[in-house]
Amino acid sequence: MVKISELRFELLDHPPYSPDLAPSAIHHLHQNDIIHRDIRASNFILSSEGDLKLIDFGSCALVKDTEGKTHSSVGSPYWMAPEVIACEQLRPYTKSCDVWSLGIMAIELAETLPPLFDIHPVRAMFRIAR
Repeated sequence: MVKISELRFELLDHPPYSPDLAPSAIHHLHQNDIIHRDIRASNFILSSEGDLKLIDFGSCALVKDTEGKTHSSVGSPYWMAPEVIACEQLRPYTKSCDVWSLGIMAIELAETLPPLFDIHPVRAMFRIAR
C-alpha cells in the first residue's frame, strides 16, 4: 500500500479518484456514530487495487451512548479542531471535528504541509484554540 501523501503530485496531475471519496469514508463512520479524530493525509492509503482507504482507528471514539459527543483531547496537533483542543475547559465536541480536520487535510494536500507546521505543535494548538 502507498500513502496518499506520497502520491500527492501524481494524484493532482492525474486524478483517478472522485474528490468525494475521503468525505464518504468519514460520512460512513459518522453514520455509525464513530468520530475518527485523526483525519490527515497520512491516514489515507491507496490499496494495490487503487482503492482509497482510511486507516489508523486508534483515536476513534464511539459516540452512540454519549449523545454524539466526547470530551477527550485526541488527535494530531496541526489537524485538531479548536473544540477538540479546548474540550476540557469548554464542553464536549461532536463529529464536526472530523470535518475541520478534512479541511486542514485539503490544505495539506494543496500546499504539502498543514497550516502552522512551521511552529512547535503545542504553540500551534494554542493558536488553533484561539
